[in-house]
Amino acid sequence: MYLILRIILYPLCLGIGIWCAVQFKEGFEDRELRRYKIDTENPGEFVKNDKGEEDPTEGPTEEDPTEEDPEEVNESTNEGADELSIKPDDETINDNVETNEVGGVVIENEKTEGGLMGYFAGMLISILTFAFFVARDVGNLAGSRVATGFYNKSAKSEKADLYEEAEQLWADGAYIESIEVLRNYVEKYPGEFHAHQRIAEIYENDLASYRAAALEYESILTMELAPKRWGWAAIHLCNLYSGKLGETEKALNLLRRVADECADTTPGQKARDRLDKIDAM
Repeated sequence: MYLILRIILYPLCLGIGIWCAVQFKEGFEDRELRRYKIDTENPGEFVKNDKGEEDPTEGPTEEDPTEEDPEEVNESTNEGADELSIKPDDETINDNVETNEVGGVVIENEKTEGGLMGYFAGMLISILTFAFFVARDVGNLAGSRVATGFYNKSAKSEKADLYEEAEQLWADGAYIESIEVLRNYVEKYPGEFHAHQRIAEIYENDLASYRAAALEYESILTMELAPKRWGWAAIHLCNLYSGKLGETEKALNLLRRVADECADTTPGQKARDRLDKIDAM
C-alpha cells in the first residue's frame, strides 16, 4: 500500500508543478505584453495610443485680431463664455469615462496578479511536497541500511568479544572457565570449527585430559568440513590414539580412512606415507 501511494503521489506532484509553472510563464508573458503594449507582430515596437495619433498641429488657425470687428469680438466673447460654462461639464464626463477605464484596467490587473500568484503558489507547494516525499524515502532507506549495518556489526562484535573472553581466561590460567566460555560460544554459534579445536587443544596441552581431547576431535570429525581440514583433525586424533591413549587399532583404521577420503590433500599423503612405513616394518 505504501509503495502504491508513492507511485501515485510522485507523478501527481510533478504533473501539478509542471502545469502551474507553464501557466505562470504564459500569464507573466501576457501581463508584460499588456503592460508595455508590445506589438507581437513586430517585436520591439510599441503600439501607439489613440491620443498620440492625434496631430497636435491640426486645428483652427487664429485670425488676426486687428481685422475683427468690435461687435464680432463681443459676440465671440459671449460665445466663448457660453462654451466655458459648458466645458467643465464635458470635462467632468470625460474624466469619469477615463476613471472608469482606469478602474477596469486595475481590476483586470488585480485578477491577473492573483492568478499568477495562485499558479506560483501551486508550483511551489508541488515542488516542496515532492522534495519532502523524496527526502523522507531516502532518509528511511539510508536509516534502515545504517541500522542493519549497526546490528550486524554488533553481532560480530559480540561474537568476537565472547571468544576474546575465553582466550583471556586461558591466558590467566583459568582453563576450565575458558572451556566453559568456549562451550557457550559453540552453543550460540554452532559449526565454528576453530572453537572445537581450541577446546581439544586446551584439554590435550594444558589439562592433559587426553580422553576429553580425543572426544572433542571425534565431534569435529562429525562436522561438514573441507577435506583438508577434516584430514588434519583426523591426523591429530590418530596421534592421540597411537600415543597417549595406546589405541593402535583405532589409529590405523582412521589413517586408512584419511588416505582414502582425503587422497588429494596433504593429510591424505601423510596418512599414506605413515601406512607405508607401518607395512614396511
